Amino acid sequence: MALACDLVRHFDDLLAVGWAPAGSVIGRRFFESVTTAWLDGGPFPALGLTAFVEAPDGALQSVGLAFWIDRELRIEPPLSADRVAATRLAIRLVNHLVLIGELEADDHITAPDGTRLVLRPSRERALISVWRE
Repeated sequence: MALACDLVRHFDDLLAVGWAPAGSVIGRRFFESVTTAWLDGGPFPALGLTAFVEAPDGALQSVGLAFWIDRELRIEPPLSADRVAATRLAIRLVNHLVLIGELEADDHITAPDGTRLVLRPSRERALISVWRE
């Protein structure tokens, strides 16, 4: 990622960076800013290096997280009903998961609003599902 930041700085006419694992296009300044911050010890740039889509059942699912941890994140209904809140939660959880790496067993955490959550890795699919406890 440091090389990507260097390339962005080197090519003045570059407008955006395409990130294939998430299917995203990230504006040059935003990419440089969030990636540099991450490399300097800040949060993982979940918006840009991952994306989020609505599953047919209403869950919110990441796209591109598997590039980093071999699994995607899935916020299960009804926790995913409020899209803005679910996306904010997903961004925090992506950072958490990138920091800890592989999740082998259930992880119990407290969300910023005090809600107790369970992160459960799927055995059959490359997913980590999130529910209220």
